[in-house]
Amino acid sequence: MFDPRRPPHDPALADALGRVRRALVELVELERPRRLHLACSGGADSMATLGLLTLLRRSEDLAISVGHVDHGLRSSSADEARQVSAIAEGLGFPVRVSTLALEPGPGLPARARQMRRRALLDQADELGAEIVVLAHSATDQAETMLMHMTRGCGLEGVSAMATRDGRWLRPVLQLTRAQLRDLARRLELPFVDDPTNEDLTHLRVWLREAVLPPLRERNPRIDRAFVELAEQAREAEIALDAWARREVDARVLPDGGWHLASFEQLPRAVRTRALRIICDRAGADLSELRRRVLVAMEEAALNMAQALASGPGAPRPAPRGWDLAPALRLSISKNGVHLRPQSQPTGEGAL
Repeated sequence: MFDPRRPPHDPALADALGRVRRALVELVELERPRRLHLACSGGADSMATLGLLTLLRRSEDLAISVGHVDHGLRSSSADEARQVSAIAEGLGFPVRVSTLALEPGPGLPARARQMRRRALLDQADELGAEIVVLAHSATDQAETMLMHMTRGCGLEGVSAMATRDGRWLRPVLQLTRAQLRDLARRLELPFVDDPTNEDLTHLRVWLREAVLPPLRERNPRIDRAFVELAEQAREAEIALDAWARREVDARVLPDGGWHLASFEQLPRAVRTRALRIICDRAGADLSELRRRVLVAMEEAALNMAQALASGPGAPRPAPRGWDLAPALRLSISKNGVHLRPQSQPTGEGAL
C-alpha cells in the first residue's frame, strides 16, 4: 500500500518528481497554497500522477483534491469510482464523483470527453481549485499527433497538447505510459485497465496497437520525439499567431474593416491566421468551417492584394463573400476585409 511518508528511493521516481516540479513552474502566478484538482480515472496514468503530487504537496505547497467521472458505460465503473474515492480519502484529499448519462453510438469518445471536462471544471469550481490536472502522457501526445495527422491537420494539429492550457495542467506529459505504469507499481498504487482501450475500431486504439509499436522498434524514444516535435510546433504556432495579431491590429480601417495593402508580402501561414483572428474577434464560429473554405478566403485576399499592388489600371477580382455562423458575412473586396451581420449591406455591388 502506498505510504507517502516512506517513498521508495528510486532513480526513476526521482526523475519523475523532477519533471512534475518543472511543470508546476507553469503555475507561478497562483497564490499559495496552489489548489489543484486531479482528474483521476483509476487507471495507471492518473494513479501514478496522484502518487507524484502527493509526494510533492508539502515541498510545493499544494492543496490537492481529486475528481472522478463515471461514464456509466461499464458494469465495473461504480466499483472503480469507489476505489478512487477510498484511496484519495485515505490520503486526506477531498473527492468528488460525477456520473454521466452517456449513450453508446457514433462520436462517443468526443461526447464523453466534452461532458467529462465540463464535470471536472464544475467539481474544481465547487472545491475552489484554480487548476485541473490531467494525467496525459508522452504516449497520449504521440497518439494525439498521429490522429491529427491521419485526419489531416496544420501546424496547430501537430502542436497537439500543451503542458499548461488555461485551467488545464498536464504535469506528466514528459513521461511515457509505460513509465507511469511502472511508477504506479513502484508506489504500490492499485489501478484498473479500461477494456475500451482495446477496441481497434477507435482510431486512437488502432494507432496505439498497430502503428506506434513498429515505430518504437525503429526508435525506442519515439514517444519523447513526438513530445519534442509538439513543443517546437507550439513555439512556432505562438510566434506566427503573434505576428498575425500585429498585422490585424495595424490594418484596422475607420469603418471597422481591415486593409489589404502589402498583404501579399506576408507568408501564407500569417495570412491565414490573420483571417482566423478577424473572424474570432467578430465572434464568428469557425468550429464547423471546412479547411478548404479558409483556404479559399486566403486565396481571395491574396488575389485582391496582388491586384491592388499592380496599380490602378490592373484588373481586379470580383468581390467575394462567405456566410459564417452566427449570421455573419465575411467579404473581401478592393476596400479590404469586412465582417458584418448578414442583414447589413456590404456595399459590394458598388465596388
